[in-house]
Amino acid sequence: MCKCKLFNVLLKVLLRLLAVVLGFFVVTFTVYFFNLDMKATALLAPWLEKWYDHLEHNQYL
Repeated sequence: MCKCKLFNVLLKVLLRLLAVVLGFFVVTFTVYFFNLDMKATALLAPWLEKWYDHLEHNQYL
């Protein structure tokens, strides 16, 4: 009886791990397929440029 309970717990853990891995794959594939990383970068670029322009820079390299 103990082996059956251990098997059920192990099965649940493996199924949850499989669900997490599958979910991660779906999210990363969606980002890749629709090129969402570059679209997000394009949205953030003006804000990042504005922030970078306000920084004090060393003129002498």
